[in-house]
Amino acid sequence: MKILQNAWVAFMNPYKTNPPEGSVGIVIPMRDNLKFFKLAFHSVLNFTDYPYMLTIIDNMSQFTTKTYLRSIQKNHQINILSYQSDFNFAAECNLGLKYLFANPQVKYGLILNSDVVVEPQWLSRMIQVLTSSDKCGIVGPVSNVAIPAQERRRFMSVAVTPYVSGFCMAFRRDVFERLGGFDENYIGGCYEDRDFCYRAAKEGWKSVVAGPVYIHHFWKITRGQDPKADAQAIANKERFNNKFPEGQHVLEVI
Repeated sequence: MKILQNAWVAFMNPYKTNPPEGSVGIVIPMRDNLKFFKLAFHSVLNFTDYPYMLTIIDNMSQFTTKTYLRSIQKNHQINILSYQSDFNFAAECNLGLKYLFANPQVKYGLILNSDVVVEPQWLSRMIQVLTSSDKCGIVGPVSNVAIPAQERRRFMSVAVTPYVSGFCMAFRRDVFERLGGFDENYIGGCYEDRDFCYRAAKEGWKSVVAGPVYIHHFWKITRGQDPKADAQAIANKERFNNKFPEGQHVLEVI
């Protein structure tokens, strides 16, 4: 059997302090579901080829999870912050991003669910799309489970869309700072991503789908089957519609 030499993809280790200019701050909010978190965490470590800092937001995980998080914090250059309130995805993301943006060299933010698997060169390609135009403020990949604009391999180029899903969303630092982060008034985790993109659009930034980037998403694993999720989604949709009554937008391919 022929053994491949130097076949492994290029990757970079995360920075805990003093990252290079233009780095990305990645935030992964999580609560338990260790089996899937390990897939997400190690795929990021092994397949990220662009300078980055990584912060994990632990939302009241159980003892076994906390023990595991302490162990990886000892062995990897990562940050772990605790969010000691009921699940609020927007608040967790804001906590991690504000912590990372305290480093002036971090010019881009990225939120990532803990139930995904990234592919080789995912981050460099995301940033390539994000920096392709000054008008591009927010970028999301294609996936097996996402909003229609991000359906698997629907686009191989770049497409402008009203919003991208928050399961994986990269954006410029100045977008986050201009908007004041994510709206924490949404309950749980739903519609804060659309709200963020719509507010960015009002400031002149576009949200785009990075067709060449695919990220697998294990849908509804991150939080499990939350009996409150449906009621929260209804309440959040009402809040979103009251804030943004503009109506439907047409997907534009560029």
